[in-house]
Amino acid sequence: MALRLSVTLVLLLLSPGSTVMFIVQDSHGDPIEGADVSFCARRGITDREGMATFKDIPDLSNTPYGGCTLSIQKEGYISVTDAFSVSGDMVLTYILYSAVMASISGTICFDSSQNPAPFTSIRIFDGSTHVQLFSLISDAEGGFSFEISEDRSIYAVISDYDDQKFFLTPGKDQVLVVNTRGISSTVLISVRDPDGRPLARARVTLSSGPLLYMDETDEKGTASLKGVTNGIYTVTVEKEAYVTVTQSLTIAAPDRGGSQAVNITLERTTGMLELEIIAESPLSARVLITREGTELVKITVSEESLFTLEPGLYGVEVSATGYEPVKRQVLILEGQTQSLIIELEETQRRVTVTSEKFSYTGLILVLCGVGVMGGFYMIWRRWFAHSPSS
Repeated sequence: MALRLSVTLVLLLLSPGSTVMFIVQDSHGDPIEGADVSFCARRGITDREGMATFKDIPDLSNTPYGGCTLSIQKEGYISVTDAFSVSGDMVLTYILYSAVMASISGTICFDSSQNPAPFTSIRIFDGSTHVQLFSLISDAEGGFSFEISEDRSIYAVISDYDDQKFFLTPGKDQVLVVNTRGISSTVLISVRDPDGRPLARARVTLSSGPLLYMDETDEKGTASLKGVTNGIYTVTVEKEAYVTVTQSLTIAAPDRGGSQAVNITLERTTGMLELEIIAESPLSARVLITREGTELVKITVSEESLFTLEPGLYGVEVSATGYEPVKRQVLILEGQTQSLIIELEETQRRVTVTSEKFSYTGLILVLCGVGVMGGFYMIWRRWFAHSPSS
C-alpha cells in the first residue's frame, strides 16, 4: 500500500506527459475486447477494437523507478507483463496467446534420422516476432518435449546451426534432421558484358576452404552451381579477352533451400598504345586508328599520346599538312604497352617551269609549215599553167 501511494505521489508531482495506446490482439490478429490493462499505476479495459489509451504518462527514466510496468490479463489467455520508460507518444501492440497448452515432442538427429543427437541444445523462437522464448536440452536419445500455447507459432534452432529453422507442430512426434553441412541451394550466376549482353563459356568458380563448385555459362550467360551450402565464398569468373572478376559472395539460401541469383559484369581486357610523332617542327597531326576496317579513334594530337585499346591488330594512320602520310600496323596485347614512333617527312614540292624558247620554237614551226604549203602551191600553179590545153 505504501509503495502504491509513493508511485501515485511521484506521478502527481511530475508534469503531464505523453499518450500511450495499447492494442491487444489474439494470435490471429483479431482484437481482444475486455482485456484488463494496468500501466503506470493506472488501469484500463480494451474496447471493441482491442485498444486501451493512457494519457499524461510522465517520463520516469530519470527517477529511481526508471519507467512504468505493464500487465495485460484476460480470462482464457496467458497474461503479459512488461516494463519500459515513456519519452513520447507511443502505440504498442501486444499478442495474448491461449491459456490452453499443447504438447510438443520430437527427436533431434544429425544428417540422418538414424543418427540421434543426445544432449544437444534446442532454442525455441516465436514464429512471428523471432524472439527467443526459452531453450532446452535433448535427452540421451535425442528426444525432447515441452508445452506451449496451442495457438502459438514456434520454431526450433538446433545447437549453432542458425541457418536451419524447424517449425514445430503440436500433437505429433517430429524428427528434426539437422544438415551439419548447412542448407544447400542452387546458385545461378549471370555473366554479362558492359552492354548487358550475355557471355557464354565463361568459367565460374565458387570456393570456400575445401568446398569447390565449378561450372561454365551457357548461351544465355548463366552458370548453375548446385548443392551450395550457406556460407561466405569467393567467386571467380574468367573469360578470354575479359578482365577476371574475383569477389566475396555470401550465400544465404531460404530455410527450405531454393535458389539464389547473382549478376556479374565482365569488362573487356585492354592494352596501351603509346604513340610518338617526330617532325622537323612542332605540329598538330591527325591520327586515325582502325580495326578490321572500322574507324575507332579519330583525333588531332601533337607529339606523344596514349591510347587504351582492346587486345588485337590495329591500323594507325598519321597525317599532317605539308607532310607525307604514314600508315603502320600495331598489335595490342593484354596488360601491355606498345610503343609506336612515327617520323613525318615533308612533302616534295613539284614546280613546272615553261621556257620562253618553247614559244619561239612553236612560232618557227608554224612559219615553216606555212612556207612549205606555199611552195607546194607555187609548184602546182606552174604545172597547171604549162600543161597543154585540151
